[in-house]
Amino acid sequence: MVPPEPRSPDLLGGPPGSSGVWRRLLVVSVTVVATYDLVFLAMIGEVVPPLLAGAVLTVLGVGLLPRFRRCGVTVLGSTSLLLLVAMLPFVAAHLPHPSSPLDFTHAAVALLGRTAAVLAAFGTWRHASPALGRRVATLVVALLAVSLVVSGVAVIATMSASEVAGDVVAELADAAFPASLTVPSGGAIHLDNRDRFRHTPTVPDMSLGVEPPAMTIVRFTVDPAPGTPDVICDVPGREPMSAQLILE
Repeated sequence: MVPPEPRSPDLLGGPPGSSGVWRRLLVVSVTVVATYDLVFLAMIGEVVPPLLAGAVLTVLGVGLLPRFRRCGVTVLGSTSLLLLVAMLPFVAAHLPHPSSPLDFTHAAVALLGRTAAVLAAFGTWRHASPALGRRVATLVVALLAVSLVVSGVAVIATMSASEVAGDVVAELADAAFPASLTVPSGGAIHLDNRDRFRHTPTVPDMSLGVEPPAMTIVRFTVDPAPGTPDVICDVPGREPMSAQLILE
């Protein structure tokens, strides 16, 4: 009987096939995140340079893998780590708001996908157990599924406020506030957010206590001293938004 030929070592220097599971997890993770980043940018109609740069580096890293495996893994792993750190303020701002599904799911995909990519790059280099790689992949998929369910339930449970006679009606659309809004002292604002993402109308040194979720109407009372303060939206990663609030 002819003995079987010994398997060649893994291309990254480890035992035969030791990095295959981790490498596949790396490619799938960075591809999913980069695709969602581009979809997100298209839906919000804005350009976020780090996300575009990440998509370009993802294409570069995946393209390097077939012939320059070490270099490709390094590019994808380091890019994922840098973007994971850079996106933490965005993730922290949007994960507590599942009722705005575009922001929430993008934050969840960014956090889980890039974390999985960093772990996959490390596992590839360290020739970690393939079984551990499969468990990491299963956990990431499960957490993503849970995030989708949580967001769906939150959207269903979020109710829009009804308009009351005498309310000042305002609309948020295309990431823009009305140029100015006149509100009598003690008056209420009926604010219709028509965008696919949440806003945070904020007046410096004044608590409005409102963050309208995506495609939702909120109603809130304004009772400060008369003046003309500026209203801004301070959501991380968004283009600056401002308007003038005229308080009578």
